[in-house]
Amino acid sequence: MRKKFCYKNYFFNSKTGELFFRYEMQLENKSFLFTEKIVFPLAPFQLNELQNQALSRIFSLAHIAFGISYYKAFCPCELSVESSALSKDEALFFNRFYESGLGEFAVRNNLNLQGLITFPFERKEKTSVPIMLQNKYLIPIGGGKDSCLTVEIMKKLNVNAATIAIGNARPICACMRLSNLDSLNIIRKIDPQLIELNQSGHTNGHVPITGMLAFLLWGAAILYNYQYVVLSCEQSANVGNLMQGNLAVNHQYSKSFEFEQNFYRLTQSVTPDFRYFSLLRPLSEFSIAKLFSQYCQTYFSAFTSCNKAFRLNEKTRLNAWCGTCDKCRFVFLILAPFLPRETLIRIIGKNLLDDETQLIGYKELLGLQGHKPFECVGEIEESRIAFQILSRRNEWKNDFVINALTDKIKSFEEDISRKYLTPAMRHLIPDTIADQVICIFNEGLKT
Repeated sequence: MRKKFCYKNYFFNSKTGELFFRYEMQLENKSFLFTEKIVFPLAPFQLNELQNQALSRIFSLAHIAFGISYYKAFCPCELSVESSALSKDEALFFNRFYESGLGEFAVRNNLNLQGLITFPFERKEKTSVPIMLQNKYLIPIGGGKDSCLTVEIMKKLNVNAATIAIGNARPICACMRLSNLDSLNIIRKIDPQLIELNQSGHTNGHVPITGMLAFLLWGAAILYNYQYVVLSCEQSANVGNLMQGNLAVNHQYSKSFEFEQNFYRLTQSVTPDFRYFSLLRPLSEFSIAKLFSQYCQTYFSAFTSCNKAFRLNEKTRLNAWCGTCDKCRFVFLILAPFLPRETLIRIIGKNLLDDETQLIGYKELLGLQGHKPFECVGEIEESRIAFQILSRRNEWKNDFVINALTDKIKSFEEDISRKYLTPAMRHLIPDTIADQVICIFNEGLKT
């Protein structure tokens, strides 16, 4: 018997708000059954026929998306979808989602999954559900600088908006509270067997979590009657880390514009009135840092970009920045040109640029060795621009890392720095707000 991964079934209880995904991994001598549980707040839900139709389609697709966490523990060649047959376009979407979303996982585990992930499909395409949604905006909060900026930009537009999050990590809850918007919190419970398998040596690693959660946000939009879900993914997320064969491996694949476009087309085939888009797509990390420093002072004591503050195991979560990871290093570097030195040190907890143990990490961020780190960090070029700016300032230029690497970084041309402070026009921001948003960006970037 060949190894086979089965997408068994899913079930949504509108009275309790509980959504269950069930999977089975069939091996030669045993099988594993997995159940993942999602809880949407504010149940019970009174749903009409169209809402039920839409949610059935959305949750059937979410079932496939969330299966990636369990699939990666075995990486079988054979897939069986028992819950709901996929159309050809849906199958092609998930072929790409799994292959690209598991790109980093494959590299780290010395695997090559290219061309091996093929979802079965029925040739018949499915019709859309003509559900109409209210002109309201749902803003996912991740606890970092990007979603805080999105909140403050959306507030400037005076639209009807609320925040939503998956999980209850301290930075998420603190930033939601400081937003002064209504909030919703979805709870996700992974099957504990998966954690045991990971600990026992089964293949484990990065999954495209933003893309997975996109499906829950789509379902939330139907449950709570919001037309728009407003992400905070930036232009810099489009740049990958390295090549594996013909595949550009990108840690941030499900934050990229490619994924956003693919997901947009998928949602349009089901609920055309719904819109998933990233407000920050026109911006580089360099631009976001500048705007965050101006518009988001309220969040300085609350936001955290360090992934150790969001660990699934609450007992091992940090309540502050670790100060030793690539994410901490990058955020410190990209904010330093725009914040007072003491303010930034107080936020992160220490001066990472005056710490010799950070030297190798900064070499990777600056493209001086290795490859762009497998993290949500900006482009090498914009890291170099931030570095060069600091090397010219008296308060920073004598710090250990700056002093050690200044001669190794070429000076940038002014037109290059302007490129990273100029909003791009490739985005999916709705026409109704796009001009206002770009105007706010330009105004903040010119000051």
